[in-house]
Amino acid sequence: MKINKKSWYLGICLLAMSTLIACTDMQEANDQKKQPQTNVNAIPVETTSNQLSNDFYRAMIVDGEYETSSNRGVSLDLNSAINMKDFESGLLEVSRNVFATDKYYFQEGQMISENQARKWLGRKSEENPEGLNPAGNGSDDPSSRVPNYLSQIVEQDFMIQTDKGFELGGIAIGLAMNQIDYYTTKDEQSRIYTYQQELDLETVEKYAQQYGNEIVARLRAENEIESIPIVVGIFIQSPQDSLAGGVYTYDGLSTSGNSVSEWVPRKEKKVLFPADENSEDASHFANFKNEIQSFFPNLSGVNGVGHYRDEQLQNLKIDIMTQFYGETEIIAFTQHVTDAASRYLPESTRVEIKIESIGGIESFVARESQSQTFTYHIFD
Repeated sequence: MKINKKSWYLGICLLAMSTLIACTDMQEANDQKKQPQTNVNAIPVETTSNQLSNDFYRAMIVDGEYETSSNRGVSLDLNSAINMKDFESGLLEVSRNVFATDKYYFQEGQMISENQARKWLGRKSEENPEGLNPAGNGSDDPSSRVPNYLSQIVEQDFMIQTDKGFELGGIAIGLAMNQIDYYTTKDEQSRIYTYQQELDLETVEKYAQQYGNEIVARLRAENEIESIPIVVGIFIQSPQDSLAGGVYTYDGLSTSGNSVSEWVPRKEKKVLFPADENSEDASHFANFKNEIQSFFPNLSGVNGVGHYRDEQLQNLKIDIMTQFYGETEIIAFTQHVTDAASRYLPESTRVEIKIESIGGIESFVARESQSQTFTYHIFD
């Protein structure tokens, strides 16, 4: 058995281990106080007692600290900050379909170490036989170069509580794939040149499924977790200059064995508004934008990102840049934005509107799906 992080295992019993590590008696989920430890060598483990909503997991707290991922230093480099956020939050959404938020507790990944992640993300070679990206061919020409398909790996762990303590109940793996492979070269004078290589989406997803099966096999072999469910999500990054982040296009579950049993298409996409396409949603956004711009013509920009699933708009996030100079203007504009959103934006869609100026965020307006009421906050 390979142990990636010693402190994580102390106080936590892993399912299917041949030898159990001593576990602490755990508190009830709604009790904020730690139970006295009967084992002086045990590390106290608890969870956050508050759960903001059913969309969120309660988090594991080990020895009074929130433990970050074992490969955190590797998994924080994507095309953009928007891609990074959507990569992690999207995997949680994938996981909720498998690991219920009222039964499982969240902990950042502890199985894949930083050293492992670096090897797996590298190209396969004699020096790095564990590399998942294909071996290079020595070419820097985008028309002939062998690209890097896999950009990042993120792991999320899900714990269950038993009468003996907390046990590993499930693992989620996110694979961030390149649809555009950005790379640089350097000449003899140390001048740096930047290139981009566009990739075929079908080919990218084929490689991603191969990588997912290989990672499942490696995790089961190296950590003796033969029967732990492992869900894998395939995330396709958006371009570096895109205001819309990427989406998960496939997910698959392995309940046992060394591969995913079936890859299921998620049928998701992101649309940037104002959009070139002629659609009802684009018309709604255009009416909303025209209304607020006629009321406050000194706006720097109004942009929105729509998240679709099965061709239905699920979530609309709108950013409004302003040039306000006083609090009364902010209050009046926020009220008008709320009125316009109520009139023009789809009622069945979750809406988040962020109003910003050069000084930072000024106010925030939001409405949950199926709700008729907007809530707001004006920042001091």
